[in-house]
Amino acid sequence: MDYQDPSQKKAHLTRLFVGYFLVATAVIAAATILLYQSYGYDLNRKTGQVIQNGLLFVSSKPVAADIYLNGTSIKAKTDTKLTIPGGEYLLELRSVGYRSWKRIINLDGGSVERVIYPLLFPTKLATSEIKQYATTPSFVTYSPDKRWMLVQSSAASTNFDMFDMNNDKPTPTPLVLPAGLLTASTAAQTIKLVEWSNDNKHLLVKHEFGTSYEYIMIDRDTVASSYNVSKQLQIDGVTIDLVDKRFEKMTVYRSSDHSLAIYDAKTKQVNRILQNVLSYKTHGEKLVMYSTDNGLAEGPLSVKLWDGTSSYLMQNFDPKTEVKLDLAQYSGDWYMVVGPKNAAGRVYVYKNPQDSFKQANLKSLVPLTVLRAEQIDSISFSDTARYIISQNGVKFSSYDIETERHFYFDLKQPVTANQTANWMDGDRLTIVTEGKTMAFDFDGSNQQVLSASNSNQRPFFNKDYSALFNIAPSTTSPAGSALTRTELRLP
Repeated sequence: MDYQDPSQKKAHLTRLFVGYFLVATAVIAAATILLYQSYGYDLNRKTGQVIQNGLLFVSSKPVAADIYLNGTSIKAKTDTKLTIPGGEYLLELRSVGYRSWKRIINLDGGSVERVIYPLLFPTKLATSEIKQYATTPSFVTYSPDKRWMLVQSSAASTNFDMFDMNNDKPTPTPLVLPAGLLTASTAAQTIKLVEWSNDNKHLLVKHEFGTSYEYIMIDRDTVASSYNVSKQLQIDGVTIDLVDKRFEKMTVYRSSDHSLAIYDAKTKQVNRILQNVLSYKTHGEKLVMYSTDNGLAEGPLSVKLWDGTSSYLMQNFDPKTEVKLDLAQYSGDWYMVVGPKNAAGRVYVYKNPQDSFKQANLKSLVPLTVLRAEQIDSISFSDTARYIISQNGVKFSSYDIETERHFYFDLKQPVTANQTANWMDGDRLTIVTEGKTMAFDFDGSNQQVLSASNSNQRPFFNKDYSALFNIAPSTTSPAGSALTRTELRLP
């Protein structure tokens, strides 16, 4: 029979193995294609060239916007994802009634880029006056939750207006500090904000009168509970800050002996932790980044990190160098920034230096990255701690921790000397330029001039960023000022 014929049996086996080979080849080819597609590789149907795509997520607030790439509409709105070939693109978002948003995007093949932070501002801004003041208030602040605003209502340092910004048309509630809380003085007096507590009730302020000063803890909810911290401490010539925004714990720095201590307002105990401190930045009671001259008049300036038990050397600088310090935690990692103010050229960023000190045979601490900076007026982290900004007048350097990218840019408008930009949110900053509030992205793009503002006061936003609040010249009372509200969302 045929199946017993050796030649037929051999031919059958040959066909069988050929079939197996073809199936295996097809499977391998399909798997290879899927693998390359997973890395973004594709075939350009027009040119026949192999390309590598990237994935772009695009979103916008307060409304959805049309998406344009290199000036061409892609017939899609924001809150979407785009698979496009890797390359450089001009991304533009447009929506009727709003100013367009633009940014150059460098999309690497096989990578994912998230542009989910754009904020569109109305083309025409509508501003109204909430309350007028005969003179420009010298003290204006609002709570971390962007709800409670305090405005010094008159020349008397004890009188304030408190506004609930959750209301579309907030009305002021009088807030008067208890009699005797501030030291009486015939000299000129000012109140300056030190910091709000994270309970959104307490705020630490500095009361300056003549050449003297004192610190006051204001309880805006139960104003009678406000107290004079300096009188409670009975220590003159100190600088006081909150520890982790907790109203019951404070750092006490005495310039006379350069000592740093922790004060517990509940137990009334002062615990000295460090000496020979020139500047400092703290987190909690057991993590302090500080500069010191090590008690040597002509010795080098050192930046050190104290972990609650020991101090570790981070970096040395020339004697009498002034440094800016800051630290924050992002995605579970600690980032610490050192910027020598008077030495041109460098801002040093370190990642988890406290872990590096635990390694054996550590000879020197290596920074994660270095930013270029001609001079340094200020250093700060964004509200989310993702971005680091260094400012020198209109010149900025920024670093994106997540993407490890550097940005260098100038503002298009001049700013007043020593005026510092403030973070509007986790992705944008604001600054007052030529009597107007300017907002701009972390990389310097989309510099938008908004409503009128007093150069001595920072602008404020409500919780959902639907409105901007400023102290500005009144439009109905030329000699006075007003608390104004500018709508940032169309009806």
